[in-house]
Amino acid sequence: MDKANDQKRNKILYVLFKTITYDLLFYYTLETMFLTLVKGFSFSQVFLITSIDLFFVIVLALPLNFIFKRVSILNRLRIGTLCFFAYILIFLLTNNIYVLCALVIFKSIGNLSISINTTSLLDVIIGNDKDQTSKLEGKATAAWWVFEAVSAVVAGCFFQIDPFVSYYIYMAMLVLAFAATFFFKINKQDNYVSSQPNIENKQPKINLFGKYKKLVIAIIILAFSFWGAAEMFESGAKTFLQEIGTDSVILGWIYFAAKMFTATANLLMHHAEKKLGLKFLPVLIGVFFTSVLLMCITYFIDMSFMAKLIIVSIVVCIMYVARNPYRISMKSTMTHCFDGLALEKMFSYYFIAENLGGAIFAFIASFIVDKLNLGWALLICFVATICIAVPALVFYVKYLNQTNRDKIKAEQTESEQIGFPIAEADKVQLIADESINNEK
Repeated sequence: MDKANDQKRNKILYVLFKTITYDLLFYYTLETMFLTLVKGFSFSQVFLITSIDLFFVIVLALPLNFIFKRVSILNRLRIGTLCFFAYILIFLLTNNIYVLCALVIFKSIGNLSISINTTSLLDVIIGNDKDQTSKLEGKATAAWWVFEAVSAVVAGCFFQIDPFVSYYIYMAMLVLAFAATFFFKINKQDNYVSSQPNIENKQPKINLFGKYKKLVIAIIILAFSFWGAAEMFESGAKTFLQEIGTDSVILGWIYFAAKMFTATANLLMHHAEKKLGLKFLPVLIGVFFTSVLLMCITYFIDMSFMAKLIIVSIVVCIMYVARNPYRISMKSTMTHCFDGLALEKMFSYYFIAENLGGAIFAFIASFIVDKLNLGWALLICFVATICIAVPALVFYVKYLNQTNRDKIKAEQTESEQIGFPIAEADKVQLIADESINNEK
């Protein structure tokens, strides 16, 4: 009975902890507005801070992973929570761009500590009942999306009263999250489980750098160009909204809508992917880049405040809706293709590529904004991203198409072979193509 009560408590605490710490609540909605209007920084400096933050994430990933193996899971999460608290405190107190750029390292450590080790905590809480993993993770993620959406509205309203109030509230919430870690009931042995998956008895299904080398390169290039640029484009949209005179309350409601749409998109993603099959990822990326192009055109065309506000608000919602399902789809592909050590390495390379792309694009944007303006920064980065991402996407889709053909052949001969989820329309077409080829 005690064990059942402990597990129930752990699940409730897990949802609470992840809801508060999965990402910095209140922070991102007001970041650009707070740094420019309250601190007096330029838009170029805001992009520079983002670039340095992502750079620290890349540099610290390996050494932190080495340290985490020697520290208990709960202590890793406490370190992450305290680093978030320290960064918000620094963020509020300093008016020196160099101090903030240097001490953004606390934010990077917090992000790494929380993102890596909440998964380990979930595994410990669930134990052998793996069927509960997606259910509990779904609850925690859904709770975060709703809380994040509400916090965007609250932050926007409080900014009108006092720009600091929202951050004070979040600091209090971080104290609550830190305190919650002391109430988990976890065995000492489980608490010191490595943050890395157990791979002692697993071998990779494929050689990461063997015949699938080109697929690995395509995935990494897409992570670098699409996800990395997406970080910069979203910051650019926020900056655009501020440039045209959007106040914090309207900004809060825009991001409330964007995050609620994203939560809905996550629920519908499985059905869309099943229906579109191999066309799913190109459609997502195509819609995202179309919205970016629309934002670039809007910047250079003379139109009313309301027209620009409506267009950029729609662009923000599209960006949020397209980005998250893209990452889920890409991770699903990697999971189908790799296992064991190969999967661990692939996730590491993918993670580094995303953050490296974000750091480079944000740095380029900061330079162009300083020399020209935001519109040119968005347009130049858009053209560069298209030139890099489209060839990688074409190869990626062609490769999966061929792999699915091989999968159908394998199913017909009852042999085992790696494959990817296929939409019914794709499957029918592939079988028809095979029949025509056989007749020839």
